[in-house]
Amino acid sequence: MIARFLLLVGMTMWASAAQAACSTAGACSCSISLTPLAFGIYNPLTASPLDTVGTISIACSSPDPAASTFTVSLSGGNSGDVNARRMMSGSHPLYYNIYTNAARTTIWGSDSGGGASVTASFPPTVRSERKFNMYGRVPAQQNAWVGTYIDIVTVTVAY
Repeated sequence: MIARFLLLVGMTMWASAAQAACSTAGACSCSISLTPLAFGIYNPLTASPLDTVGTISIACSSPDPAASTFTVSLSGGNSGDVNARRMMSGSHPLYYNIYTNAARTTIWGSDSGGGASVTASFPPTVRSERKFNMYGRVPAQQNAWVGTYIDIVTVTVAY
């Protein structure tokens, strides 16, 4: 089963939640909740990148112990390319990316579309919530216009 959710990335706050059902009706359900990946105010004259952290929370209920492994992938957003994500304010871009690790060395994408997806498991008998940090970064010294920048990234959970 694959479930897709939209993640709004931007200089303003966002939140989203959705549910998905397993292929066997009534066998299980999963839900996702997201905390903001909000960068705040970007200063193009600062020599340091602008970093932030958001969270994806996944909870499932299922009587089927075999359905405990899942994969979380992120789309490239407006750019369509996970290696060159960009927020937009009208026609003006502000480049950023989302990473799977705090060192910001592994881009979070999909295994087939660039970057790496995240694979995890629930314990065999309990479907407790799993949380994953998203590490966002806007590179320093971009020639950015004044405005509110946003991007919409699709979060895909396959289980």
